[in-house]
Amino acid sequence: MGKARVQGRHAGLTRDQVLEAAVRLVDRDGVDALSMRKLAGELGVEAMTLYHHVRNKQGLEDAIVEYVLAESLGPPRESAPWQEVVAGHADELHRGLTRHPGAVVLFASRPAITPATLAVLEGVLRVLRDAGFAPRTALHLVYAVASAVVGQHLAYATAPAEPPPDAGALADAGLPVFAAALADGPVTVESRLEITVTALIAGFATFLDAS
Repeated sequence: MGKARVQGRHAGLTRDQVLEAAVRLVDRDGVDALSMRKLAGELGVEAMTLYHHVRNKQGLEDAIVEYVLAESLGPPRESAPWQEVVAGHADELHRGLTRHPGAVVLFASRPAITPATLAVLEGVLRVLRDAGFAPRTALHLVYAVASAVVGQHLAYATAPAEPPPDAGALADAGLPVFAAALADGPVTVESRLEITVTALIAGFATFLDAS
């Protein structure tokens, strides 16, 4: 006999419990495995019960993005230099996607604009405005940083699992510059993000110099 499934209007579930289970499911099995029926099975309820908490599968996917963002992003320290606030925002998003790799594809396929995340975004924008950025330029900076973080995670999530190139073998193959670039170790998502975010911060700082 299979596990009995709880029936009833809400089956004692909260929205947070539904989303926690959905995040666990996509982290374990990947986003392609997500369905209302499978999630209901994880929770031991009938699939119709879930529709009291999310309107449909797309609504569930949107809610997963909001859940991961709310878990990952905190309010900025508004007394900190704007460069630290932007770098900290990128690091928080990176850590969140590292904890929840199953959500990366969802982040790449929809805008992460929800009431919960708009409040955090407003705090970062306020820091940038007070530092002298025009609000629209500040928004472009935040979007550029978020795109860089999600893009790097997406690249690593979809890349085949292969060993990194060996610096010695590259040198022997007549690729000395490539070998020198890898002499201190392989390029990682962390090292790529660090230099990308640093470059974005330096680049956007020119908007302040020009004002």
